[in-house]
Amino acid sequence: MKTAATLFFSIVLIVVLPKEGTAQRTGERSSFEWNNIPLHVSLDSLMKRYTESIVYLDKDVEGKNVSVSCANCSCDEALDSLLNGTSLIWIRRGNQIIVMKQDKAQIHRYSTVSGVVTDSLTGEWIAGASVLLQDSAGQVYKTVRRWCPTNSFGFFSLPRIPIGRYTLVVRAIGYETMAQDIETEAEKSIQCAFGMIQKNIVVREVTIEGQRAALISTNGISHSTYHRSVPTDQNQYMLDGGRIYNPAHFGGIVSTFNPEVLNDVQVALGGLPPLYGGRVGGIVDLSMRDGSRRQLSGSCGLGTLGSNLSFEGPITGTSTFLVSGRSGYPDAAMQVFPREGMKSSLMGSSELITKITQRLSGSDQISLSGYLAKDTYNNEAEGEGIKLKNAFSWGNCMFDFRWIGIVTPSLFLHASAVYSRYNFDIQHNINLNSLGSADPRLYSNYAIEDFNINAHAENYYDEDHTIRAGFEFTHHMIDGSISKFSSQTAPFSLQNLSVWEAAVYLQDRWKILPGIAADLGVRATSFTSEKGSFSAIDPRFSLLVSFDEQTRFYSSFSAINQFIHPYRQSGVFLIYPTIFWYPSTDTARPSTSLHVTLGMERSFKDDEYILSAETYYRITNDLHEFGLDSISAKVADLEQILLSGKGRMYGFTCSLRKRTGVLTGILTYNYSWSGETFAEINRGSEFNPPFDRRHELQGAVSYAASEDWVLSALCVVQSRKSSVIEPKLVKNLPAGWDGRVLTENGTGLFQNGFVDINGSRLLGFQRLELDITHRFSLLNLSCQFSLRFMNSYGLVDPFVWKLKMNELNELLWNATLQNVSLFPLYPAVEIRVRF
Repeated sequence: MKTAATLFFSIVLIVVLPKEGTAQRTGERSSFEWNNIPLHVSLDSLMKRYTESIVYLDKDVEGKNVSVSCANCSCDEALDSLLNGTSLIWIRRGNQIIVMKQDKAQIHRYSTVSGVVTDSLTGEWIAGASVLLQDSAGQVYKTVRRWCPTNSFGFFSLPRIPIGRYTLVVRAIGYETMAQDIETEAEKSIQCAFGMIQKNIVVREVTIEGQRAALISTNGISHSTYHRSVPTDQNQYMLDGGRIYNPAHFGGIVSTFNPEVLNDVQVALGGLPPLYGGRVGGIVDLSMRDGSRRQLSGSCGLGTLGSNLSFEGPITGTSTFLVSGRSGYPDAAMQVFPREGMKSSLMGSSELITKITQRLSGSDQISLSGYLAKDTYNNEAEGEGIKLKNAFSWGNCMFDFRWIGIVTPSLFLHASAVYSRYNFDIQHNINLNSLGSADPRLYSNYAIEDFNINAHAENYYDEDHTIRAGFEFTHHMIDGSISKFSSQTAPFSLQNLSVWEAAVYLQDRWKILPGIAADLGVRATSFTSEKGSFSAIDPRFSLLVSFDEQTRFYSSFSAINQFIHPYRQSGVFLIYPTIFWYPSTDTARPSTSLHVTLGMERSFKDDEYILSAETYYRITNDLHEFGLDSISAKVADLEQILLSGKGRMYGFTCSLRKRTGVLTGILTYNYSWSGETFAEINRGSEFNPPFDRRHELQGAVSYAASEDWVLSALCVVQSRKSSVIEPKLVKNLPAGWDGRVLTENGTGLFQNGFVDINGSRLLGFQRLELDITHRFSLLNLSCQFSLRFMNSYGLVDPFVWKLKMNELNELLWNATLQNVSLFPLYPAVEIRVRF
């Protein structure tokens, strides 16, 4: 109602009020606490408490209930608290207070509260912190008016805050809760900076994070991170916004990334936001620290598996640097686990990570990140008068130039230019003795280079909508020549292939009702190469329902199109890869995945314990596989034996996490079932693929016996379900083939005339780690000693190489998994010094 009309009715109402209602007493203060009472009742009570004349229309307050408290409040303060969060305002006209709806003239009586949350010691951003806007600190009953989490860069924004007094509360795991009183003014923004203080507790060394219970080992991201029944090479690894194609160091012997440089780890296995695309597996998104702004510092570690050295500190008052180098030598364990048929195995890994950050004027900053990694593996094998020397070498490099800026209190932007490269080189030196005329050297090489430009925007539009949008433009350059001996299947060649990929995405985080939020998004992709052009639209949806502060229900639906595909043919390549990526073509169609999840989460004792359960279902069309029988067939190119089929997977996951205290950890059980269907295999009937994991039990615990001693343990046990298919049911078997090509003692890919689809995969995974850490001071330096016991499976070379000649005088090889039990445990020692 317009102001003039409101005043007219106000005069009428004032006439009928009792005489004592028109008196005004200045300076009166009162205390009260009301919970869910009608607004008109509370207004009438205020008139009696403060002997004020308060005028309102019944239709303006009808159906409105309020919860409010005030301690020693004046009348003005009481009205502010009472009407906060409603569509009503109050104004004073002479001796009367008029409560009325806001008209167009009052529409701008709002403020925006924004800011960043950082670590007080390091200055690093804190992602995922909870920012709560509550009633002012003087009130007993503190209602949470608004809430939002910080994004990956510690930024938060609360737009359209009504004018009033509030308390801003910030909470984050591992930090002391902080609170700040604020008072908003019309059309003015408030910017806050919170430097969180770390709690004086011993933080666990074994960390399992991510809502979907992904595993992070004691030394960083393990290669065992996977999207349930999806191969690990289907996962997408991101470091500071740059894509890393194959970051594994020997299957988990050395961590994927040095944890000394990491600031935050985001793991998503289902319900992916439209920001991510292009892989049907999971997402592991890691952000690097900027480096300390206070002083020059560093750390040095020396151990039996590897050594490392890190430095960080300020360059100028507005710039910082971070550099970390590592060298791994896990081959020392080879002397502990000798194997038949293997004369020597030499492993080595090196890694260099750097970052330089420059803070510009205002809230802008630029950074340059770099990642270099290289791994090598050499061995010798003998069989039937044949000697083979293998030399594997693979590596990654990535450079990322990024700008981050807070354009307005409600608009956050970042943009990047990224270069990344993955390559491998393999050389096989063969001494055939009796067949000296054969070529004694076989080579394979491969490289994929990406030039990527991307931008991302987050607009905190109002209290109900947060809009995220962006684009990504990538130019892939692929060049490789892979011999049949390296692939075990067929030769493959891609010469100077140029591929263009462009994507745009849009997402709205919509707070439908209090306690109910939805993410509605879409990602559109265009893919163009010399061998085919494709486009796709991937819808994304997720829903979060909070019944209360402890109980949450969530569901999601995501569609993903994959245009760049990984090749792998044997379990040996999980550790010593000839993994390479090839683009979609008219023959190799893009893979399409649909994933649905449904779950619930319940927290206890102030989020100290979290119990969660989730069920999921996934289908994949145009799934790629290669003919298993082709090792004895004459095939000119790998693409000629590409098979296209379907896959499905469903399962159930439940976990119990303890997040704080001297004893922390997680216990997770996964049940998953997966099947694949190809017209050319098993008469078109479904079978279990090589990466099917039926049952899995994960457990991790960390106990801080004191401030100086920490005991931790990690255990992973998996089981599998194999499929064995008659050879006549596999496409294109060579004439006269009887299934004995690689048979030896009933092991290998072919067993007793049958094809074991899972014969080249890893067995049911068993992993055990025990860690004892002691912190102490020496010469005023902070030191840490760690004694770690690890079982051998996945931590040293688990394969035995075997050589065979087939009837066509072709040299073949097979790498079978040796019999490895859970014990014995291999000890690894490390001492670390911080300075």
